[in-house]
Amino acid sequence: MELKKILLNLRNTINEIDELILNLLSKRRKIAIKIAKKKIANNFPIKDQNRENELLQKLLHIGKLYQLPEKYIQKIFQIIIQDSVMIQQQIKIQLNQKNNFKKKIFSCLGPYGSYSYIISTKFTTQYYKNYIIKEYNNFQDIFVSIENNQSHYAIVPIENSTSGFIYEVYHLLCSKKLTIVGECYLPIKNCLLVKPGTKFKEINHVYSHNQVFKQCSIFITKFPNWNTQYTHSTAQAMQIVSQNNNNNTAAIGNKNSAKFYKLHPILKQISNIKNNNTRFFILTKNNILISDITSNKITVLLKTKEMILFKIILLLYSQNIPIIQLESNLDYQNNIKEIIYLEIQAHIKDSRIQKILKILKKKDISIQILGCYPVFNIL
Repeated sequence: MELKKILLNLRNTINEIDELILNLLSKRRKIAIKIAKKKIANNFPIKDQNRENELLQKLLHIGKLYQLPEKYIQKIFQIIIQDSVMIQQQIKIQLNQKNNFKKKIFSCLGPYGSYSYIISTKFTTQYYKNYIIKEYNNFQDIFVSIENNQSHYAIVPIENSTSGFIYEVYHLLCSKKLTIVGECYLPIKNCLLVKPGTKFKEINHVYSHNQVFKQCSIFITKFPNWNTQYTHSTAQAMQIVSQNNNNNTAAIGNKNSAKFYKLHPILKQISNIKNNNTRFFILTKNNILISDITSNKITVLLKTKEMILFKIILLLYSQNIPIIQLESNLDYQNNIKEIIYLEIQAHIKDSRIQKILKILKKKDISIQILGCYPVFNIL
């Protein structure tokens, strides 16, 4: 009987501890919800792999002091952390569903901290009160998000002052039925980013977007032994380096974004030119007015059955209309010989433009106005 009484008392103590654990887990969940709302309000990603890794390492260290096995702690807290992430994601979905009818959704090349994300944040905070930024891994998915009404707008890079025209975006513009409603610029300050403790001489793997490697080609060629690997974005490059256990990797990207991934610049300003800028288009499915700013640029797509590039240049020159960008591609499919992509400095209602359009229509040329839009000054 004495043994039964001892066991009963011990089991009651375990029950009390279990109840205390449940109470603490409930409190932890409530804090996770508060964190989710703060993250969503500030456009921070829900999942933070660095934070999870640091937390687990800290708990393993504490567990040793209490003589708890590592596998025991890992299994328990992996479940707890996954639950926390799941709750935060559910909160994000609920808030998005509740506020989508009020907020404008902007899609960009992510993840958090990419140059596209930076310009999207700068633009939306300057011109919108209510907005959501959706991050995608590639340009194709960004365009599809607009086509399928998953986003109202997209902000995509079209040209860099160092690496030139971004042809992947150009080809999507030519093939998709989207409208350009704005243009903005972002200064690109590329830095070589590493984890704390990494020494320059140890670096042998460098990650970044292929456009960024072009922008920093002079610097990169100085280190022929480096293994350069392309990523979807500069932010993904930072993500990879931050999660790498070795101190031999580096990313090229923005130093301010690097702080989020716990990286720091080991070298600053490594672009080929000092004033390195990227030009971005703001796209939408329909020609929605994005602001009251006067439109002063036009982008046109011309499809012809004959070679007329030189005639187009002469026509614009005769009307004193500045050409900003001109791309010509040969295409013998669908009975088309030439596709001309043209950006000019003018307004669509300008009498000179209307005159040119009439001339071109008479020549059996397919004309698609991709947009007449303003250039936004981003602070």
